[in-house]
Amino acid sequence: MKRSFCFLFLLLMSLTAAQAERRVALVIGNSGYEHVAALKNPYNDAAGMTEKLTGLGFEVVTGQDLSLRDMRQTVREFIRKLDGADLALFFYAGHGLQVSGENYLVPVDAELGSHLDLEFEALPANLVLNAMEQTAKVNLVFLDACRNNPFTENLARSMGTRSGALGRGLAKIGSGVGSLISFATQPGNVAQDGDGKNSPFTTALLKHLGTPGQDITRDLVMVRRDVLEATKGQQVPWDNSSLTGEVILKAEEQVEVVAPAEPETPAVNPQIELAYWDSIKSGESIAYFETYLKRYPEGQFADIARIRIDEIKAKADETKARAAQPDKSAEIAFWQSIQNATRREMFETYLEQYPDGLYAKLARLKIDAIGQEEQAAAAKAKAAAEAAPSRTTGTELTVAALTPPAEAPSLSGPSEASRSLSPGELASAMQTELNRLGCPAGKVDGDWGNRSRQALQSYGREAGIELASLDPDPAVLDLLKKSTGRVCLLTCGRNQELKNGKCIAVQKQQAPTDSKDKTSKTKTAQSGGACPADPFQAARGIIHFNYRQLTASAMHPCGRRISCNRTQDNLPTRCFWR
Repeated sequence: MKRSFCFLFLLLMSLTAAQAERRVALVIGNSGYEHVAALKNPYNDAAGMTEKLTGLGFEVVTGQDLSLRDMRQTVREFIRKLDGADLALFFYAGHGLQVSGENYLVPVDAELGSHLDLEFEALPANLVLNAMEQTAKVNLVFLDACRNNPFTENLARSMGTRSGALGRGLAKIGSGVGSLISFATQPGNVAQDGDGKNSPFTTALLKHLGTPGQDITRDLVMVRRDVLEATKGQQVPWDNSSLTGEVILKAEEQVEVVAPAEPETPAVNPQIELAYWDSIKSGESIAYFETYLKRYPEGQFADIARIRIDEIKAKADETKARAAQPDKSAEIAFWQSIQNATRREMFETYLEQYPDGLYAKLARLKIDAIGQEEQAAAAKAKAAAEAAPSRTTGTELTVAALTPPAEAPSLSGPSEASRSLSPGELASAMQTELNRLGCPAGKVDGDWGNRSRQALQSYGREAGIELASLDPDPAVLDLLKKSTGRVCLLTCGRNQELKNGKCIAVQKQQAPTDSKDKTSKTKTAQSGGACPADPFQAARGIIHFNYRQLTASAMHPCGRRISCNRTQDNLPTRCFWR
C-alpha cells in the first residue's frame, strides 16, 4: 500500500508538471482581400486552427481579415505574451510572396502596385519569427501562404528587368536552434487553395496535429502523405527543423491507478506481486504480461497488463502494414517528369511500369487526348491540301506541293547536366543558345529579363512549340541545344535590306538630272525586263525563305512588288507580280 501511494503521488506530479508548460499561439487568416479576388479557405483555416490549438492547451491570439495596422497590433499582442513561454506556435493562411529571398505576409488592404510598396503595405515574416526565437524555448511555424498570388503580376510589371528577384510561392527560411518551420509546399512552388472547407494542408494539420503520444515530426509525415494523396502528387509539404528533442503536443492518456483493496486471499503477497510487476512493466514482449495475468488474473495491475498487450499488438500490426505498403516516391517523381509531355510514348512507358499506379487513369486520358489532337491535325492538313488551287492563270504561279514540316520537337525530361546548373548558369546557357539560333536574347549575363523572355517566346512560335513558361528550364535548354540553323526570322530595320542572309544599309541612288533618262528608267522598271520570270522563285531569292515565315508582300530590287497567297496554316500557295 505504501509503495502504491508513492506511485500515485509521482504520477500526479508528472501530470501537474506537464500542465504547467506554458504554450502561446498566434493564428491569422486573411480571406477578404479588397483589391484582388477573395480567397475561400483562409478564414475557415484560421477558425479551425484556433479551436484545435485551444484544445491542446495553447493561449491563442487570433486575427482574421486583418489590415496592415491590425496585423501589426495583433503581432504585438502575441509578442507581449511570449515572455516566459515554453512553446510558441505561429499559423498563417492567406496570400504571401517572396522578393529577393525575403518572405512577406499580405494584409487584406494591400495594393502593391510597385515593389516600393512592399515595406509599407506588407508584413515581413521574419518580424514574427525573430521575436519567437529570441523568447520561447521551442517554436513551431506553419505557413499556408503559397497560393497563386495575383499581387506578383503588378510587382513584376513595376520591377521590369529586376522581376527575376520575384519568386513563386515562399522562399526557404533558416531556423534557429529549437525551431521548426513547415510550408504548405516546397519553397518556390505554389500550393492549392482546395475545393472543400479548408485547404489540403490545413485539413491534414487539423487531422494529425497533436496525435496522442506522437512527436511533431511524425505528425508532419502523416500530413505530407494526406496532402500528396489529396492533390494527386502535385503538392508536397516541406519543413525545416532544428529541434533538439521530441515535441509532443498531447501526451498519451494515463491509466488511472486505483489503490488496490486488501487481498481477500491471504495466499497472495502484494509485495511479491508489486516486485514482479516492476520487473516487467517496461517490457516490449506480450509474453511478460500474459504470464503476469496467469499468475495474478485479478491482480493490482491486471487492467494495465491487458492494455499493454493491446498496445504491443497494435504497434506490431502498424509496423507490418508499413513494411508491406509500397514506396510511391519513385512513381510520383516519374510522373512529375512527364506530366506536361506531348508525346504519347511517355505515358505509355509510365503505364508499362505502373499499370495500376496512382496516375494510371490520368495517363490513359492523356494518351487519348494526344491521339485526338493528332487526328484533328491530320484532318486539318488534308483539308488544306484539298482546298489548295491547282492551276496557273496569267502571271499567277501555283505551288503544287510543299515539303511538309518536320514534326515539331517536344519537351522531355531534362538531362543530368542541365539539372545540375545553378539558376544563373541555366539562364546564361539559354541566352547563348537563343542568340545562336537567331533569336536575340541580348547580353549573356544570366539576368533573365523581358528581352530573354521575348527571345524564348519567338523561338517557341517559330519552332511550333507550346511553352508552358517563359522562365529558364533545363528541359528547354536541352531542346535549344538540339536545334540547328537559324530558327527566328531575320528582320531588318529601317533603311536596311536583307542580302546574303545579312541586313545591310540601303544605298541611296542619285536622282537623274535628265528628265528623259528618268522616264526611260521608270519604263524599264515597270516593264519588268530585269525581273525573273518566276515570281515565286524571285520571292525565295530576296527573302529568307521559310514556309512559315514568307511575308505576304515584298519588293523585288527591280521595282516590282511580289505578293503571295497563304493557306489557313500560313503556308504560301502561289506568288504573282503586282
